[in-house]
Amino acid sequence: YGKSLFRHEELYRGLLPFVAEALPEFHSHALMTVAWALERVRVNDRAVVAQIAEEALAKKDLMRPADFIKIVNCVARMGAAPPSLAAALSAELMRVLDEKCNALLFRGAVDHVAVATLYSDPLRLYLLERFTKTAICCRPMHYQKAFQSAVAIRVLHPPVWQQLSKAVRNFYIRLSLRRIPQRARRPSPLHWDVSNALAKLGVFHRNTFQWGCFWIDIGEIDDRRQCWFVDGPSDFYSSTNEYTEANKLQHRILSELGWNIRRVRWNDWVQLGTDMDAKVEYLRKLRERPPWPAILTDGPSSSRQEMVANLRSARDVQRALKERREKNRQPHSLVMNLG
Repeated sequence: YGKSLFRHEELYRGLLPFVAEALPEFHSHALMTVAWALERVRVNDRAVVAQIAEEALAKKDLMRPADFIKIVNCVARMGAAPPSLAAALSAELMRVLDEKCNALLFRGAVDHVAVATLYSDPLRLYLLERFTKTAICCRPMHYQKAFQSAVAIRVLHPPVWQQLSKAVRNFYIRLSLRRIPQRARRPSPLHWDVSNALAKLGVFHRNTFQWGCFWIDIGEIDDRRQCWFVDGPSDFYSSTNEYTEANKLQHRILSELGWNIRRVRWNDWVQLGTDMDAKVEYLRKLRERPPWPAILTDGPSSSRQEMVANLRSARDVQRALKERREKNRQPHSLVMNLG
């Protein structure tokens, strides 16, 4: 279910107590599957994810390297590792990578969220140095993650960056100048709605563009350091207002690099309904406030029932906006000049 992105949160929440009870009986692939499924559908039960990591450490001699790497990445992306667990995972992962992993297995350990938030400094150095020797075996997605990892280390952990040799640093500088093929992004209907409101406010902007290794939703043209992010449901863990670790990391890096960021949360936007004047006023007030701090804070806590109701409201608003666009759309006319 998790692999296919089947989103039925009640199913996962109902299964979790039984899965947690059976974890001591699980082995390598089963432990990885549980962690991976929870991360895919963003059901963030940190206690269960931490328990999976502890079971993997207890059974480290029986764990397959690929499974252990995926578990560590999932723990980082769910923010489930206290300092002691992060240190133990880093030490064991260093041993696994050095003794058991060839280039094809190693490349899976290069994840910018794990590199920036979970790995120890020796492991960060090891990963960035070894990747330069295994890059020939990597695909575009691995290059992109390595690029993001290098930026995260350069911005958030400068002492680690300075410990890298000049040749390694130059490798990542050259990597930043390459065009890495990746899937193009397009604005969502929610994004277009915010963009239209900004246009009515008189803010000239561009939509969905890439800056360095990150995508930016909306960038102002008159002041190129001002940007906006439109946070949809997928930017949060399921049925919460808690930002994912990947979003928190991106926000912090861009803020440290000088961007002034403002964010529009989907549930706040949905409450405005289809009233464009109210949306313009909301953005005006948001623009008059200072930009968001570098440490991204979560939204106010809400019950799952409230989040489900907001999702239904969002669908109703999108449906109403679509009907309005269809109603206002003028039929195309074809004029032929035969003279």
